[in-house]
Amino acid sequence: MLPTRALAIGLLATAISQGQAQTFTPIVEDSINFTITGTTNSTLDSVALFPYATNGDAEKFPIHDGKFTIKSRLPRHTFFQIEDDTNSDLYFFAEETPTHINLATGEISGSDVQKRFISSQVSLQNLHKAIKPWQQSLSDDEWQRALSLYRGEEVPNATPQDSANAQKHADHIAKQNALILQILRENQDNIIPAWYLDQNISLFTLEDLQGVMRKDAPYAHHPSMEWAWKYYHNLQLQADLIGKPAPDFEAETPDGATHRLSEYIGQGQYVVLDFWASWCGPCVQMFPKMKQLHETYGKRGLRIIGVSQDQERAAWLKALDKHQLPWMGLRSPRRKGDAGELYGVFGIPTVVLIGPDGKVLFTEVLGFGLKKKLEELLGK
Repeated sequence: MLPTRALAIGLLATAISQGQAQTFTPIVEDSINFTITGTTNSTLDSVALFPYATNGDAEKFPIHDGKFTIKSRLPRHTFFQIEDDTNSDLYFFAEETPTHINLATGEISGSDVQKRFISSQVSLQNLHKAIKPWQQSLSDDEWQRALSLYRGEEVPNATPQDSANAQKHADHIAKQNALILQILRENQDNIIPAWYLDQNISLFTLEDLQGVMRKDAPYAHHPSMEWAWKYYHNLQLQADLIGKPAPDFEAETPDGATHRLSEYIGQGQYVVLDFWASWCGPCVQMFPKMKQLHETYGKRGLRIIGVSQDQERAAWLKALDKHQLPWMGLRSPRRKGDAGELYGVFGIPTVVLIGPDGKVLFTEVLGFGLKKKLEELLGK
């Protein structure tokens, strides 16, 4: 299977629906009848069609002697998946030109764009298949140690082999990202980028996306682009914050008082804002790393402020008690004008580093690069 939205580096950034940035207007095309015939190695009695980025239930179509015929109706250019339970699942889009597919090999006949869409997926699947034997050869502990090193985390008694495994994983991710960027850039005249951007936009930097996130592109208003545009606009907002005074906001403290961020920044020390929430698993996974940074750099003038996005005060207080976070906690619930909106937070955990002069130095979803940035500023 291809990587899903925000799964770039083995850890899910939990999406926050804030509605900030610019308004996205999807264009849903008229519904059309379409036909897909195919062959499969599945031993099941049917294949299933799952609409993607649209409302609707899965449909099943019978398999006879390894062959199936799908006749259905969806809005034109709607993406959907055909699943046969053999790990050869592929995505398609609804169009008038009939398509024939061999689900086992990816061999396809149909429109040029449909063939390009399937070919791009098969290329990525082959890339992942090539590294799968190596991944399966690692024990769970070896794999977790490699991932931790890849994320820039401390790994006790790390071995040269651990480092080699982390580098192999990094090389694979780099190849994957380069291939997806190539697919995006080679398909600027059709709707294929809408699917890849929705699934993978969090893999890329603002620079990577220049020339890809185009308002005049054929895929710009595809319904699947809603998340991508929200992510992109917030990425732009965060980039625009760098070098500027940190936006001030009002938030609640655990004792029920209300304070402003300006009370704690611009006083000659570095400050990290850690955006999180009690319901966010990746945020909880990041706490040990943040505690390590607090232990190492707190003595050198670093201050960490946790900014919870929890709507429920009780859930926030319970999480503070459970995780025993040794830094100041604030709560700014997700709503218009909150801290998350001011800082372009499109997923959590997100970290923001503010300099001694009160200006923003660094922002990042997941915060894997925070340690390196602090090492540059404060030493190892």
